[in-house]
Amino acid sequence: MIESVPARASALPDWSAVPGDSEDDRLFLNQRIAFLGGVFFLLSVGFLSVNILANALFEPGMWSIRSIANLDVSLHIAAAGVSGVQWLACRRGRRSSRALNALDVGGLLGAMTFYGLQAAANDLGFEQALVMATITLAYVTTRAVIVPSTARRTLWVSIAACVPALCTAYFVVVAPADLAAHPWIRAKATVYVASWSAVAIAIATLASRVIFGLARRVREATELGQYTLEEKIGEGGMGVVYRARHALLRRPTAIKLLHAAAGGQALARFEREVQLTSALTHPNTIAVYDYGRTPDGVFYYAMEYLDGITLEDLVLHDGPQPSARVVHLLKQAAGALAEAHGVRLIHRDVKPANLMLCARGNIPDFVKVLDFGLAKDFDQGADPGLSQEGALLGTPLYLSPEAIVGADAVDARADLYALGAVAYFLLAGRPPFEGKTLVEVCSKHLHAKPPPISPDRPSPAPLSLEALVLRCLAKAPEDRPSSATELIQDLERCDDVAPWTEADARLWWLEAAPDVVRKTEGARRARGPASLPSGPPTVAVDFENRAAHA
Repeated sequence: MIESVPARASALPDWSAVPGDSEDDRLFLNQRIAFLGGVFFLLSVGFLSVNILANALFEPGMWSIRSIANLDVSLHIAAAGVSGVQWLACRRGRRSSRALNALDVGGLLGAMTFYGLQAAANDLGFEQALVMATITLAYVTTRAVIVPSTARRTLWVSIAACVPALCTAYFVVVAPADLAAHPWIRAKATVYVASWSAVAIAIATLASRVIFGLARRVREATELGQYTLEEKIGEGGMGVVYRARHALLRRPTAIKLLHAAAGGQALARFEREVQLTSALTHPNTIAVYDYGRTPDGVFYYAMEYLDGITLEDLVLHDGPQPSARVVHLLKQAAGALAEAHGVRLIHRDVKPANLMLCARGNIPDFVKVLDFGLAKDFDQGADPGLSQEGALLGTPLYLSPEAIVGADAVDARADLYALGAVAYFLLAGRPPFEGKTLVEVCSKHLHAKPPPISPDRPSPAPLSLEALVLRCLAKAPEDRPSSATELIQDLERCDDVAPWTEADARLWWLEAAPDVVRKTEGARRARGPASLPSGPPTVAVDFENRAAHA
């Protein structure tokens, strides 16, 4: 088993605008700085345009094309240009963390410096101090809301951004004549701008503290050691599955977590699942990468992420499948079960939802057997306490009669019964037995004969294949194929079934798969949003407990 490694420490000091130096951190900061530059650029250009239009309408005698080119307007355009450069620099490619931090600080200070020089070019006196205070408040607080930043960094950046306004208020805004008549007016302007600057700094720092703190809590709450959860992709009886990414390997991964309300027995079965599944190496069995526990006791394991559809979704959105394809899929699933049965492990929850159809290694129609969560080791040394006495384990639509009667009677042939029910579902477009209640479905498994397959198909199923499927659905285990290997041999002897070629599979994935995937995603969205887990942050893996339970 691969050992977990601690999450990588940040390569940047904690005053940086990003929480780490990962590719995702830099990409996110790149996007936010570009957005900030775009907002400032549009606001500057918009304000200038409105000002020019207002003066042209209401003071036509004092406003002309020549006056537009004066120093005041030129400095305003320069301030807007700084924001435009900031926007374009981040839009035209990904920058390093150092470059992004420089663009963040330089863009704000550059714009505020040009606005300070613009104030110096005017002769509005104390009114210009009001303008500078307003601009400072708007720029500093807007930056804190848009750009991810620690409170300490925002504090120092905001103080630096207020310096041009304070210098303008003290040295430039007050005209010499006003200063001679009113000696206190410089102090008044400076105090006024300083007061509003202090308000801007306080608001910005508080905003960064709240926003950055919430972002960090969300980030920590969706991290399990070196894995970061991204989206819920499935849920079963024992746990929930999320798409995740590895902090270092960058490969897509699926993470399964035990339900928080599960008891100790379920936790023990969940841990046994990963241990048993990790020992299987058949290419049609999902691969397990890693497992662990959080300090809060949440058990999880990481497995390969499969980009495909389940056989359940395949039939629901594409209808009954060609006989040749059914044989092709069954042989793969039976191969995975043959390896499991060879190490005295039965699945006990074989069903269409636990068989994933995907394209792996440029091979279309590749089946993966999922979720050994109800697996049972039927060796004599197995712990009987991990199978609940009297509990009905499995999915009723695909349960073998002996699994309904009692778990102690279940052996590898129960998986063959379930696989036969899956084959029936693929051929007929419905399970072999249906009912309004659990009792009705179980009663049919015990006593009823499966309806014929062919009436529900566009074309009749080959006789040899239908006979083999019904043989798998025999009530007595001894009347079914004796092993998964024998089932594969029987499938190969179905001479009246045409072969399913790679060309057939590629054609389906090219023409039909996009529509099936679209319908599957639509149905998933209709069931409601998939959210990330809530609760306390779970950041580290408890290595000591992991070793104790391995």
